[in-house]
Amino acid sequence: MSLAVGNSEFRPVATNPNAKITGVHESLLQECEKDIIWFRENFFGKAHSNFLTLDSPRGPMAISFIQDGESFKALIRTIQGSERILLSVSGVNVPWWRRALGLGPPWVQVLQSMGRNIPVSNLKPCKDSALANDLLSMEERQVIRSYKFGVAYLRPGQSTEEEMFLNRREDTSPAFEQFINFLGETIELKGWKGYKAGLDASGNNHTGNSSVYTKWQGYEIMFHVSTMLPFVEKDRQQLERKRHIGNDIVVIIFQESDTPFQLSTITSHQNHIIAVVRPHEEKYMLTLATRNGVPQFTPDIPEPCIFSKDAVSRDFFLHKLVNGERASYKSPSFAPKISRTRSVLLYEVASKYLKPA
Repeated sequence: MSLAVGNSEFRPVATNPNAKITGVHESLLQECEKDIIWFRENFFGKAHSNFLTLDSPRGPMAISFIQDGESFKALIRTIQGSERILLSVSGVNVPWWRRALGLGPPWVQVLQSMGRNIPVSNLKPCKDSALANDLLSMEERQVIRSYKFGVAYLRPGQSTEEEMFLNRREDTSPAFEQFINFLGETIELKGWKGYKAGLDASGNNHTGNSSVYTKWQGYEIMFHVSTMLPFVEKDRQQLERKRHIGNDIVVIIFQESDTPFQLSTITSHQNHIIAVVRPHEEKYMLTLATRNGVPQFTPDIPEPCIFSKDAVSRDFFLHKLVNGERASYKSPSFAPKISRTRSVLLYEVASKYLKPA
């Protein structure tokens, strides 16, 4: 193992002896993207019902439901996320007098049938047709289409965060340069129009004059490469480099030897996924660690995790890192912040359409 856990808040990611290095064979859609597609396919542009609340035991909420043949479909939006519901019409009780008049169940009855935790008494119907567009816009604002990953270099015998931040471009090896090319293309920052990830593209070189970037599966990824960021003499901590890589959720460490990296030396509370890569013959060997609280995520990594320098292996590696960042959003460090953001967005939509009493 090329990682030393020590008294850190990290743990090694378990390997799976049956796993294989493969390309992307599963949907990369985030849950909010799936919700958007489901809403567009089943509700948008169709006659459906919407219900809002600014204040309930579950916070602000927005619920859309529609009858589709013998089923009710609903999208329940809360501060924790959205839930897609499919309910049989026969599973909803209809008062006898409504049946006698050929009427379906009242909306209160439908919502109550969807779960005990739906605060029906707090919900108010909204018939404004513009609401559907605002609900879609709210969900689209939460889709993450760009990622920033840190990349650092460890010379033979080095094992700490401080050492990796002190390395300069001239300290690196041809193997590291080859790995950088494996990740993406080197771009000039001056005048860069793509995703910048906080880097300076004005031409003043405040964050160096180049970086590494790729567009992968429709997502933009900028790599904060430590040796491409400015080096400040007499600064042991290299705060300019830490300002970027210390704020990255995923950090890739390229290791020239098998000296275990000391996870306990990581000082940033933002770093949640540490991917240590070292050359192995003509391939790469990967060891992964996650901060405590990050749930498991796919794809599984084989034992040992050795991958080639081809396109399939690159897909596997980037897939693992992107899913690692997404899994980190569910950790105790990020989940409350994401819920607060979603609460604000839901409140904004609901307050726009709920008229004061």
